[in-house]
Amino acid sequence: MDLLTDSFSFPINPFLVLIGATLLAFYYMPLNYWARRGIPHVSALRCIYQTLAVTLRTKSFHEMLHEQHKALEGHPYGGAYLLFRPTVILRDPELVKEWLVKGFAHFHDHVPKPDEKSSKLAGNLFALGGDRWRAVRTKVSPAFSPATVRFMHRTLEGCALELSSHLQRVCGAKSEAEIDMKSMAKNCAMDIIGACAVGVNCNALGDPEHCEMKPIVEEIFGITWRSSVANLLTYIHPRLPAWIRFPRRTPEVEQFVAALTRRGLQMSAEERAGRRDFLKILVESREAEKLAAENCGAGGASEDEDPVFTENIIAGVVGLFLSAGLENVAVTVTFCMFEIAHQPDIQEKMFDEIQAMKQETGREINYDDLKKLEYIEQVVNETLRKYPADGYMRRICTKPFKIPSTSVVVEENTKLFISTYSIHHDSKYFPEPEKFDPERFSEQNIDKIVRGLI
Repeated sequence: MDLLTDSFSFPINPFLVLIGATLLAFYYMPLNYWARRGIPHVSALRCIYQTLAVTLRTKSFHEMLHEQHKALEGHPYGGAYLLFRPTVILRDPELVKEWLVKGFAHFHDHVPKPDEKSSKLAGNLFALGGDRWRAVRTKVSPAFSPATVRFMHRTLEGCALELSSHLQRVCGAKSEAEIDMKSMAKNCAMDIIGACAVGVNCNALGDPEHCEMKPIVEEIFGITWRSSVANLLTYIHPRLPAWIRFPRRTPEVEQFVAALTRRGLQMSAEERAGRRDFLKILVESREAEKLAAENCGAGGASEDEDPVFTENIIAGVVGLFLSAGLENVAVTVTFCMFEIAHQPDIQEKMFDEIQAMKQETGREINYDDLKKLEYIEQVVNETLRKYPADGYMRRICTKPFKIPSTSVVVEENTKLFISTYSIHHDSKYFPEPEKFDPERFSEQNIDKIVRGLI
């Protein structure tokens, strides 16, 4: 018996036991995070599987959040996991307003604060946080004002006329023609972004194969193996990609946007005079900031105040403009065309509204007329309801937040997600959610809609 016992015995190293216990605690404790707090949650193993599926690109991030949203049905909020890290899922629109508006001081950042020195595109409004975000937002917001849109309307109008000419060339005299709407919408969006963002004539509609900006902008927004691996690393630790120098985008992307920015900064006043683009506005804001700093007096800004319009900030804002403007515009236009192609009566109402406006004014539609095209606005709103441009919202808890009516505290650095797609497709808020119905947004029905997530 002693011989049998001895044959199965082995020395136990206390150091190895300590390492094993530490590893078990590292993985096991986070995976029981929500259960220990008595919060409804999605199974940790299920969340790990979903996260890996997103990394392997067999599932989109939107789909993962939609599944987690449905798994928490019956609860206004719940817990989930992004790999091993606890996250919060908000399901109730009223709670969304309460947490993100009233509790703004706790959830004002979108992502962990970036290192602006390590990336030329880190200085955009979605990446910045805290006081830096507030300072940049205050000075950049005027560039997104209605006056700026009016200023750029002529440029937008020129791109629209080019799209009309392109359709005439493609269709010719044919009564029927097959068109790749997504590709055409993306090329049109590329022309608009190039002209409005950086004053570049891309000619993506006319010659998409030789559009220099197209592959760069597509990589900024697109999901590649590189971006998937970088995202997985951030799930392990937000700073891990920076620590091992594995950025989400290739160096060529940052170099391209930085070159565009420098080109804008080097333009003379005479060169900028005839331009109508976003980069021009940012460059002029930078010069105004410099002038104010030079002329500051007793009642002016402090000489020690950090400048907002640095080259990296301008590059980051331009990069955000490029990435947000391409895919979102192309997808929204494509889905809108898809829906009205299946409902000719909606097409006719849109056409009749435009014709009535032209007859009333005796001219082509201008900027001021757009806000009067109420039915077309309803169609666009319903498209964004059924096919939201960004299917989810995210925030980072910047300081501990006590969940109302509970003793549970959302800890600092916990990620918060809201699946806008799931809420838009919830029959509780939108009856017959899969039906495309622009009348939801009519003057008679608009008050029935839960505000804040459209």
